[in-house]
Parts: sequence; structure tokens; C-alpha cells
Amino acid sequence: MNDVGKRVLDLRQQKGWSQYKLYKLAEIGQTTLSEIESGKKVPTVTTLAKICKALEISLSDFFSEYETITANHHDDDIDKLPDHIKKELDIAKEFILYKHGIKKTSSDK
Repeated sequence: MNDVGKRVLDLRQQKGWSQYKLYKLAEIGQTTLSEIESGKKVPTVTTLAKICKALEISLSDFFSEYETITANHHDDDIDKLPDHIKKELDIAKEFILYKHGIKKTSSDK
């Protein structure tokens, strides 16, 4: 099971909900939710946003605990990547931070 799937499963179980209740509230397919929770599928951002809305939490809250748990693991994985891919990750990260208003470009300052 991947960490995202485990987090969805844990949050659903904390609410005492069945998969049926969550996939109906999130307006996603039963198979989709089952595959996410079992780690067979990684959700799209849109699907994860629907799940979070149904669970009455923000995407930020969803990842707050997840980031702490997995930060070191991902750093180790990233260290193994070739330099050109690390650069692509840095560019993608900067774009996402800018897109969501978390970080401004030097020309915006």
C-alpha cells in the first residue's frame, strides 16, 4: 500500500465510514477508491480533492501528517536520481508553489 492510499484508508476508518459512503460522498467510483486504498492506484489531484472534500479536510491537512512521515524517505529516493531529473523536480516544485500563490517569482517582488 502506498502512503496516500494508507492515509485515505486511515481517515475513512477514523470517521467510521464504509468505502460505499466515502465514494458516494466524493462522487468517485467504487473501484477507484478501492484501488487507491489498496495502493494499486495513485489518485489524481482532482480525485484526491474530491476525497478530501468528502472527508471535510483540506488537501493541506491531508498532507500535513503525511509530509512529516515521508520526508526523509523521499529525500533518500531523490538523492538516487540523476542530476537532470533532480533539476526537473526543482522546476516543477517552483511552478507549483508559484501557481498556488505560495511563492512569487523574482519579477513579482
